[in-house]
This record gives sequence, structure tokens and C-alpha cells, in this order.
Amino acid sequence: MSSFLRLTAWLLIAAAIVAPIAIGMNTYYLHVLNLAWIFAIAALGLSVATGVAGQIVLGQAALVGIGAYATALLMMRLSLPWWLALPLAMALTGTVGAMLGLISTRIKGHYLAIVTLALNEIFRIVAVNEEALTGGPMGLRNIPTLRIPGLGESITQQLYLPLAGLMLASYLLMILFHRSALGRELRAVRDDEMAAEAMGVNSVRVKTIAFVICSLWASLSGGLYVLLVGFVAPTNFTIAESVKMMLMVVIGGLGSIPGTMLGAIVVTILPEALRDLQTYYMAAFGAAVVIIMLVWPKGLGVFADWLWGSVLTGRREPEAASPAGPLSLAAVAAAGPGLAGGTALPDSSGPLMRMRKVSRSFGGVRALNDVSFDVMRGEILGLIGPNGSGKSTMINACSGVIHVDGLIELDSHPLQNRPAWEVHAHGVARIFQNVRLWESMTVLENVMVAWRRIPGQPGGEATIRQASLAALEQMGVRHLAMRQAGDLSFGQSRLVEMARAIVGRPKVLLLDEPAAGLRGGLVMELSTILQRLRAQGMTILVVEHRIKLVTSMCDRVVVLNLGDLIANGAPAAVMESPVVIEAYLGERAGAASHETRARHIRRRSVDHAGAHG
Repeated sequence: MSSFLRLTAWLLIAAAIVAPIAIGMNTYYLHVLNLAWIFAIAALGLSVATGVAGQIVLGQAALVGIGAYATALLMMRLSLPWWLALPLAMALTGTVGAMLGLISTRIKGHYLAIVTLALNEIFRIVAVNEEALTGGPMGLRNIPTLRIPGLGESITQQLYLPLAGLMLASYLLMILFHRSALGRELRAVRDDEMAAEAMGVNSVRVKTIAFVICSLWASLSGGLYVLLVGFVAPTNFTIAESVKMMLMVVIGGLGSIPGTMLGAIVVTILPEALRDLQTYYMAAFGAAVVIIMLVWPKGLGVFADWLWGSVLTGRREPEAASPAGPLSLAAVAAAGPGLAGGTALPDSSGPLMRMRKVSRSFGGVRALNDVSFDVMRGEILGLIGPNGSGKSTMINACSGVIHVDGLIELDSHPLQNRPAWEVHAHGVARIFQNVRLWESMTVLENVMVAWRRIPGQPGGEATIRQASLAALEQMGVRHLAMRQAGDLSFGQSRLVEMARAIVGRPKVLLLDEPAAGLRGGLVMELSTILQRLRAQGMTILVVEHRIKLVTSMCDRVVVLNLGDLIANGAPAAVMESPVVIEAYLGERAGAASHETRARHIRRRSVDHAGAHG
């Protein structure tokens, strides 16, 4: 869309906001619009915790109430000016939000919803019974209001434009937040928390920040409400009000910032527009909400996102140039050594990662039993074994997903039982056995989340974007950068997951069955890609059932069986080991020739991989 049309659209929106004042709208309806701006601010805060971070919060009205009461009490009891009382109230409410954020790391889903619902009821009970502090059921009256002479005769007229301006400012801040690195991390946690942590996202930190932002916006709206009406009572902050705010977010579309703002305005204004229907107006309101959800199942955000992205900003992400195919050896060669930062095979004089007596039990099942081996610097190490041998458990232990007994070190830094995001920060990246992309995000955003800041290297959005596009180029899928991850085929998703794993230039790359879902020649091309990554400075530990792939690319192979390490050595020697043959085929070494048994192992492994693919 041309700049002229975008400017015209913005002017029309500005005119629509100013029109009620210009035409001298009835004070009552002007007051309803003021409430719409205030509710929109509260809903935008709730959208961060619920829509962006995926945490169900049914106590937003309590947070609004804390901000309202704190602002009122600071002005009435301590005689503080509004410009000091409001920030202090926001700081207090933000502290409550931080505590809620820490709680959300312990409890999830409907349990968190119940806790926040209980918070709302606790707040209401305290507000009703602590009459000396809160005024009891009658609330606090004669609170100093904010007056701005020159903007109208009544306070409703005077605050109309400032409240609309604050709402728009809050909205623009939320848009910037949604597109920031922190916003991407929150969306990753919402889509798949385990994958987000394995890619370096500190879920405790980002959830706490989400609740703090939610609380700050709630407190701001509560303080503005007090400054507008000069009155506050427990009936203003009931559970019904929390449900109403949640309805604003749902109607707007979970995760849509423009949709949330539009949803808040619709939910606030629509009941008043239908009030002439008298006793039937709530039924009409409910019917209108149902119609909206039927027309736009994903909420008003479908329309609002289009309006913001296409009409008002004309924002377009450039389609990145790419090789024609989904995976190309030419693309791998063209990417060169620049991504990983190396130009030749690294020094392999010693171990990079050490495992000593690593054990893990699940109930009565011993998944790992005192397993010890080294991953040498600059090698591709294959980790193989029959089903249930403990391979994925070892990968999970090395990436911080599960806790184990024993020692896991990377460059002498102990990694065992550390949070997954700390393990990632030390230089360990992984892919999962089942593809775990964040499907609500674009391919490029998926990769950008996993970028790891290396000391001495520049940061910033431009750097992260460039590195992410380079990783996609390395996997031959740069042309998919702006596609939604949920729209990809399985094979494309696997390659994007590989790009996500290598974008942070890890010291150790953990691959759990990377060839799953790939067909034909692509499987052997994967071997070439991994050898290229190794040449660029990465050390790779790979779990794989395709023995032909393992023998073609691995320098060494470790074999697990029923949680025990049974072989460790060169691929050819390991394949001929009687112990390995017995583990795979369940027969004694003398039952057939070594060559025949080794061939059976390869065939069984290929058949197993085909069944999984």
C-alpha cells in the first residue's frame, strides 16, 4: 500500500478518536469511551500473560483493584500528588505480579487459573472487611481527581484525549514488545516450554516478566480509573470483571495485540449500545459475541492484524532468496565456514564433554546405569543401541532436560542437573526425536529465538536476523523464512530445527534421530552436512537408528543396551563386536558369521528407521 493511503488511514483513525470531542458527544457516552480506553490498557496487559505467554490469568480485576486502591490511599492518606502516587501504586502491583510469575513456574494450566481466581476473591474479601483501610463495602469516596483545564468543562471531557493517548501509547509499546527478543521467547514458552528451555530461554525469567508487565498495565488502568471517577469500591473488581477482561482477550484473538485492543473496545461499548433493549440487552450482548466468534473463529485479531500490518504500517518482511530445493549440497558448500566461525578441523587432542557414572531411573526401570564415555573435541560420535537402551535419556541428560546422578562436564564446567537454558548458554544445542518447532511463529522467528550471544561478538536485532538467515541458508531452507512453522512438511520442519540448533554456534550439537522423516538421498546428504558442520568447529553427538548413516559419518560409536555401555570404538569394529550383535539380535556370537550378523544389524536398523520415518 502506498504511503499516501497509509497516511490517509492514520488520519481517519485520528479523526475517529477526536470526533466525539469535536461534535460535543453526550457526556455519558464520552464516559463510556473513557472506560473503553482504560479497559483496553488492562486487557493489553492481560494479553501479555495469557495471549503471548500462554498463562491463564483469571484475576486481572484484582490487580486493577490493587492499583486503584493503592493510588487512592497514597493520595488520600499521604497527600501525595497523582504523578507520584500512580507510579508507586504500579511498583506495588508489579511486586504482586512478580510473585504470581514465580508461582506460575510451579503450577500451570487450569491450576494457575484457579490460583488467580482465588486471588481475585481474596482481594474482594479483604476490600470488603478492612473498613479502616479500604472503606469496606462502601469503598473510598472523594478521591482527588485529575483535572486538565483547557481540554473541556467536565473531567470526562478533560481526560478523554489524554486517556486515548495513553491507550495508544500502551498499544504501541505492546507491539514493540511482541516483536522483541523477549516477546519471541514468551511465544516460544507458550507453544512448547521444554523446547524453549532447551534453546536457551529462561522460562522462569520470562514468565515473571510477563506477569510483571501484566500487573503494571493493570495497575495503570486502576489508577487512571480512580483519577477519572474519584471513587473506588470492591464491586468494581469482582470475578465477573476478570472474566470480562479475559473475554476481551479471547474475542480479540489470543496473542494478537491489535485484536486485544479492538476486543476491549467492543466488549466495553457493545453492552452500552444495546442497553436500550432493557432486560434483553445482556442476551443480545451474548448473541453478538457468539456471532463475532463464528465470523472470526480466531478473534478480531484476524481483522486487526491485517489492518495494522497491511494498511497502517505496510510492514512486509522480505522474502529471502534461497536454493530451489528443500535441501541442497550446493547450499551447504555455498554457506562455507562462516556460520560456525571455523575454517578447518579443530584440535581433537582431548575430550570436550565427559560423562562419568551417569545414572537415571524411572520408577523401577534403570534407564542409565553408571555410563561413562568422552566426546572428543571435533568428532562426530554416534550413540546407538536397541530400543529402550537409554540413548534419548542420555541426550536429555546432556541438554539439561532431566536430572541424573553422576557427572557431565563441558570444558571442565559441570552441566548435570543445571537448567536447560544454562546448558544452552555454555554451548550445547540439540534437536528432539520428534520435531518441536513453535508453530505459531514464523520459521525465521523460530531460529532467532535460539541465537546465543557469544562474548566479544556484537548483538542486536540485525545481527540476530542475519545469523538466523545464514543458518537457514546452511540447511537450504532460507526460502521458507517467512512461512509459519506450523505450515511446513515434516522434512522441512526437521531442517528448520537443525538450523535452529546451529544458529548459536554451539560447541556440542546433540542430535536425536536427525534423519527421521527424511527420504532417499536426503539421508546421505545429511551426513555431508554434519561433516561440514564438524569442519566448521562443532562437535556432534548423534543418536541414529540408520546404521549405514552412522558408519558413513561417525568417527566413533558408543553402544548402549538396557542402560549399560557395552561398546565404544571405531564403527567397523563396533559392528563386528559379539556383544553388540547379541544385543541387537538376541543370539550368541557363534550362531552365525560376523559378517552375516553385522548385515542383519544394518537391515534391522534400516527397517526400524523406516517405520519411524
